[in-house]
Amino acid sequence: MKKFISSMLVSMMLVATLFTGVSFGSSAQGDTTDYIEGQLVVSIAEQSDAYSIQSTDDTLMHASSLAQDGFAIKDSLFGQEAGTFSVQSLDSDVKATAIEKMGLVYLVEYSVNDYATIDSAKHALKATLENLGLHVRYISENRKMYALETAAVQDVTVQAIHNNQRWHYDMIKVSQAWGITTGSSSVRMAVLDTGIDSNHPSLSNLVNTSLGRSFVDNTTLDRHGHGTHVAGTIASYGPVSGVMQNATLIPVKVLNDSGNGSMYGIQQGILHAANNRADVINMSLGGGGYERGMDEAIQTAVSLGSIVVAATGNDGVSSISYPAAYSGSIAVGSVTSSRARSSFSNYGAGIDVMAPGSNIYSTSPNGQYRSMSGTSMATPHVAGVLGLMKSVNPNLTPAAARTILRNTAQPAGSANQYGYGIVDAHAAVLAAGGTPQPGQVTATTVQTDKAVYQRGDNINITARVTNQQGNVLQGASVNFTLTRPNGTTVTSSATTNSSGVAAWTVASNAQTALGTYQLSADTTLSGYQPSTASTTIQFSTGSGGGDTQAPTVPGNLISTGKTSTSVSLSWNASTDNVGVTAYEVYRGSSLAATVTSTSATITGLTASTAYTFTVRAVDAAGNRSAASNAVTVTTDSGSSQPTTPWAPGVSYRIGDEVTYGGVTYVCRQAHTSMTGWEPSIVPALWLIK
Repeated sequence: MKKFISSMLVSMMLVATLFTGVSFGSSAQGDTTDYIEGQLVVSIAEQSDAYSIQSTDDTLMHASSLAQDGFAIKDSLFGQEAGTFSVQSLDSDVKATAIEKMGLVYLVEYSVNDYATIDSAKHALKATLENLGLHVRYISENRKMYALETAAVQDVTVQAIHNNQRWHYDMIKVSQAWGITTGSSSVRMAVLDTGIDSNHPSLSNLVNTSLGRSFVDNTTLDRHGHGTHVAGTIASYGPVSGVMQNATLIPVKVLNDSGNGSMYGIQQGILHAANNRADVINMSLGGGGYERGMDEAIQTAVSLGSIVVAATGNDGVSSISYPAAYSGSIAVGSVTSSRARSSFSNYGAGIDVMAPGSNIYSTSPNGQYRSMSGTSMATPHVAGVLGLMKSVNPNLTPAAARTILRNTAQPAGSANQYGYGIVDAHAAVLAAGGTPQPGQVTATTVQTDKAVYQRGDNINITARVTNQQGNVLQGASVNFTLTRPNGTTVTSSATTNSSGVAAWTVASNAQTALGTYQLSADTTLSGYQPSTASTTIQFSTGSGGGDTQAPTVPGNLISTGKTSTSVSLSWNASTDNVGVTAYEVYRGSSLAATVTSTSATITGLTASTAYTFTVRAVDAAGNRSAASNAVTVTTDSGSSQPTTPWAPGVSYRIGDEVTYGGVTYVCRQAHTSMTGWEPSIVPALWLIK
C-alpha cells in the first residue's frame, strides 16, 4: 500500500559533525530538500461532532480515494487506533488544548514515483481530503531535525568540577545561586534529544525512564552522546555537576543514534513532555525554517505551563534558527570563556540570553566525560537556571520566567549579538523568589603591589576572602577583571588557598596603554552570598625617570544636587605638566567613580544618610593629586526628587532613574556606566519609564 507521511515536523536539529551543520533557514527556505521524501504532515480542522477524532480517523482509514491517489495514513498525533498509530496517552486537558491549537495532525506516506515533485503531492492530497469533506489547515514536509553541537573536543580525564567547569559556572554565577537552592526532585526537566544514558554514575539518580519515551526506536538510552552531554549540564552530580544538583530528568528521545529526527517526531516529544507536566523543555536541536505545526506544538506546551528553551543555531549567521525563533521559545546563544559570542553562534533579532557554549565539560555515555561545543551546550545552562528558578517558585509562569531572565542578564554587548546579555543564575533565582541563606556572607579585599606602573612591569594582584566574622575562606572562586582606559577588559579566575588568598599576575609591554585601569574582584562560594572589591592602578610612560609631578588639587568641590539615592558634585579643573586624564571621586576612603569631566553623580546611596566626598586628579603618567576639600552631603528622606542626567563613570543600581535625550529611564541591571552604554543604546541596562 502506497504511503504518504503527513507529519509536520520542522527539521530543526543541529548537526553533530565538525562545524558542518545544516542550514538554519527562514520560511523563505521552504523549498529545501532537507525533508523526508515520501512523507507529509497534514493538519485537519476538528469536526463539530462529539466524536470528531474517531470519526475523522474512520473517514481517513476507510477512504478508498486516498489509496487510489497513492496516499496512506501512517500515524495520527491524537488518533484512537492504538494498534495502527503510535498513540500517546494524553491527559484530557492536554489533548483538548493541543487539538484546539494544532488541529488533528496526521503523518501521510506516498510513493515518490507517483509524483514529480513534493508540491504536486501536496496539491493532490489537499484535493483528496477536501473531497472527503475535511477542512485542511495545512500540509507540510516532514522536515529533518539534527542535534546542535559542533565537533566534540578530545576526551579529557575525569577531574573535579573546579578544574573542568568552573569558568562557565562562575560566569553565570551558579555557585552563588547554590547558596539559595541546588534544585529539587519535584522539578521536571524534559530533554528532547538523542536520549540519556540513565546508567551513568553522575545521572542515574536523576533520570526517570518511566516518564520518558522514545519516538525513534524502542529505548530512551542514548547511543549517540549528545543528549547525555546536554542532560549532564542541566543536572548531574559526582565528579561533575550540572547547573542543578537535584532534579528529575525526563529522557524524550526524538533523535536517532545518528543525531537525526523529524519534525513530526519532535511534535510528539513536545506533547509527551507537556503531558508529563515538564517544568522545562530543552531542545538543543534545529533545522529547516518556520513550520506552523511546530509553532503550534510549542504554543500548546507553553499554554500548559512548560518553559521551552531552544538553541539559536551553529551557522554563525545573522538570523537565529528554528525552533529557537518561535515566539514561544526562549532563544539561547553561545559565548566563550572570554564572554565573547562564539564564532559559530547565530545572532540577530529574537535572542533572549547567552550562556557558555564553547568547550563545555559534561557527561558522556558509558560513564565517560568529555568537552563539546555548540549552542546545544549553551541551552542547557539556561534550562538549568530555569530549573533552579522553578525550585524556589513552582508557580512561575513561562512569561514571567522569560522576563526575569532578560531583566537579570549580565550586559555583554549589542542586543543584535547578545540579546539581553549573559544569563545570571544568582540574580534570576533571587528575582524568582529565592532567599539567601542567612549568616553566610563573603567579604573580599583586593590590592596590587604598587599604585603606579611603567610599561614592562608585572602587575601582582591579590584578593583576600573572609567570612563576616573575619575568618579566612578557602576554596572560594575569585573572578578578576582588569578594565583598560578604553573600556576593554582582561579577566582571570583563581581559587583562594588556605590563607584565603587568590593571586593573579598580569604582564605589560611596550604597547600597554597609559592611563587609569579599574580592577575588580568578584567572589563566589557555594552556600555563601557573594562579594566584590575594586581598586585602580595607573600606567605611566616608563621613560628615563618618567613624569613624577602630580596634578594640582581640584578646587571648590561642591554638591550641585541630591535625591534620596544620589548626590551630584562639581569642582574646578586641575592643571598638570602632561595633562589631567581623569578625576577620581571618593566616598569616604572608597573609590565611587572615575570621570573625565569636572562633575559626577554618585548613585546607589541610602536615604537620610550623610556621605563625605573628595576628588583627586590623575595625569597621563599615573600621578595623583592630593585630595580636594571634603564636602559632606545628607541624602533626602526618600520623597520623590527629580531624576539626574545619565553620565559615564557612574555606578547605577537597579531602580535608579536617569534622564537622557529628554527621556526618563529606569536602571534594570546594576553596572558602572561608560561611553557607548547610553540608555538609548543598551536596552539590557535601561528601560524607558
